[in-house]
Amino acid sequence: MKPLQQTGRAIKWRSYFLFFLMGILLSLPFSALAQEEEEEVLEEEIVEKQVVSLSELAALMNADESEIILSDLEIVIGKGDETFRADKIFYSVYEIYPKGSIAKKVYFYNCTFNTGAEAPIVFNGWTFRKLNLIGCEINSPLTFENFKTVGNYPVHIENCSFAHALAFKNEIFELNKLQILNSTFRKELFINTPINQLLLDNCRFDADTIQFKKEDEEMTHFQMSLKNQSFGEVEINNCRFTNNGTANLFSLDFSNSSIESLRLFNNNLQSLDLSWATVEKSLLIDSLTVRDYIGILNFDFPDKNTNIPWYNLGGEKLAVFYTGKSELIIPFQAKSNEELANTLRYNDLISAYTKFNTLYHDRGDITSANASYVEIKTIETRRQAFVQEVNPSFNNLINYKLNVFLSFFSDFATNPGKSLIQSLWVLLIFTVLYMFSFSDWDGLNYNYYLSQYRLFAKYIIKDKSVKEVYKTKDNPHQDLMQQINDKYLKKGKDIPRSLRFFGKPLHYLGKFRFEMMPGLIRLFNFQPHAWASLSASEKIKSGFLITLILLSFIIYILVVKFINAFILSLNSFVVIGFGMLPERGLAMYLSIVEGIIGWFLLTIFTITLLSQVLQGAG
Repeated sequence: MKPLQQTGRAIKWRSYFLFFLMGILLSLPFSALAQEEEEEVLEEEIVEKQVVSLSELAALMNADESEIILSDLEIVIGKGDETFRADKIFYSVYEIYPKGSIAKKVYFYNCTFNTGAEAPIVFNGWTFRKLNLIGCEINSPLTFENFKTVGNYPVHIENCSFAHALAFKNEIFELNKLQILNSTFRKELFINTPINQLLLDNCRFDADTIQFKKEDEEMTHFQMSLKNQSFGEVEINNCRFTNNGTANLFSLDFSNSSIESLRLFNNNLQSLDLSWATVEKSLLIDSLTVRDYIGILNFDFPDKNTNIPWYNLGGEKLAVFYTGKSELIIPFQAKSNEELANTLRYNDLISAYTKFNTLYHDRGDITSANASYVEIKTIETRRQAFVQEVNPSFNNLINYKLNVFLSFFSDFATNPGKSLIQSLWVLLIFTVLYMFSFSDWDGLNYNYYLSQYRLFAKYIIKDKSVKEVYKTKDNPHQDLMQQINDKYLKKGKDIPRSLRFFGKPLHYLGKFRFEMMPGLIRLFNFQPHAWASLSASEKIKSGFLITLILLSFIIYILVVKFINAFILSLNSFVVIGFGMLPERGLAMYLSIVEGIIGWFLLTIFTITLLSQVLQGAG
């Protein structure tokens, strides 16, 4: 039987091997086919760009067709492109002109401009019915000059990267619409043409430090400039400007521009220049982060349609921009002694602050009005300190110290809550001082502590009960309390329940007040024999209980003294005491001082509260 079993097993294993081999052979064609398909897909994704010269690009754009689609091109300088070269004063550009005046639709898709930094490209005099740059990489300075658009289609730029400057210059025509979305700028965006509608969204201005170091260091440069132009609607959202530590490089320049409607939402900038700019109809700004300066000299905005919460401008970022002969902007913020000494520029800065503060009052934005006023008074206080240093006077000193105090106490009478909190701190400070003095209200004087110590020590040393040791009448109301308890509280049927309800708290309050130590001893069930007769283990146990009793008594004393001292402090703070003061010695004079301080602080609190109420009502 064994040879038959071995033969069956061999046949079984051979069949398994044949099935496995057939499966491998059958899978080979399909796996090879799948690999070939994958390689074809990869080849389709990698598209080689067609290299064209400026001459070829001009020929494509000047074709007779009304719609020009330029896709996957790499534009470079060719051999015959010198005809496009135009020499300027200090540099040369390559200008591409149209052959006719027919308006065309031109689309640049996934194109790369690789003419180099020394070969700026200028599209001059073109008429576009539609101009789109989508997914392009521009590694050369690019300018659109003296061109016009026909129809309602905007000049649309999206998902593009500009390694050098992008400029729109127009001295003849007005541009209808310009949209720039999801694009990156390493140099600058220069718009020197009137535009009806300008939109920038989700763009990043990341300064190329190497390029900017080549620029004139004696003048201020901007990553985006719209100065000296007239615009209809301007909207810039979700943009981030970073100068990467480059000196004299600011972010956004609106100086000397006239804008009908300006909207800035969720932008992060290094600096913003609004000097001499005018917004005529509507100004809306929110979620604006400016890390350095906001130039606001003679910035005009509409009184009714301006909405800029102060948290967008606060933090002493407002500045007055002045330029020297070299066009280098010098921000003035009244921070250094040299700036504080310049009265004219200081007045310009305060005037700009006051303009915003007036706007907030007119709009009923009390939060922004208070915050801007606090910043104004902070700058004013800083200048008073400087004036007191260079030209001291008693009058200026008083005003300066009052401003310092008002800033600390109530944010210059704009924050009633803060003044109330500061008053509470004064109450607590005097409460602590009163806790270390004697008051007729609580009766916890030095004799009381000695008496309680003597009785407790007597109870520990002698072999007597609590009742025997504490039989002395330290409680002046003991007889009356006992009489009320025996005649009125225990005989509940003889008096109404309402009287018994009020009588019990009075009785137990007195017992707690005057029989503290006996009550603690009974609470811990502690009644040892004479201390000398206790064993070592009994002394350890009794010592632990004695410590608990003493700690409980100290806590009781502290609570009683704090409550009494706080009530006394509140009384002195509010009404400068009344009748005979319960404190004696030095504490009596402290209560008088606290009364004067309280009168002064409560007066300021009342004025602060009324000013905020009246502002809200107005």
